[in-house]
Amino acid sequence: MKIYGLILILFTFISCGDSPLLNHDLEGVGLEDDFFRASTEGFRFKKTDYSFNLTWITGPVKGQNKFILKSWRKDLGTLNGPFQDLPNVLHIYLWMPAMGHGSSPVKIKQLASGEYEVSDAYFIMGGKWEIHFQLLQKENILDEVVLPISL
Repeated sequence: MKIYGLILILFTFISCGDSPLLNHDLEGVGLEDDFFRASTEGFRFKKTDYSFNLTWITGPVKGQNKFILKSWRKDLGTLNGPFQDLPNVLHIYLWMPAMGHGSSPVKIKQLASGEYEVSDAYFIMGGKWEIHFQLLQKENILDEVVLPISL
């Protein structure tokens, strides 16, 4: 009888795959391949013709993270500047699709024209996350870029 119980327990843990119940401390930390490919040229809001790039100050890691976002309009700047303010309200949120939840709101502080500090970006557990960058007009989403990240 004990052997059947042991087999049942082993089967349960083996069949979980990407279960959030397992220890995610052993997973690799980093951004998805698409993120690295796109970041050499920046990320583009397609409808508003603005682009942006990220420079991580802290992270990406489980826990508190901080990064600098620099934005430019396609016809006026490049990855190296000059940077321009985004045309609408910037909203950023973190989302974990497999778990169906996000994290606490991030703080966005403008440092200079087209330069924003994003702090209090908490990834509360390991796994696959998305960082949603939205340009809002009132409560309407005008444009959005979604970047995958794995912790």
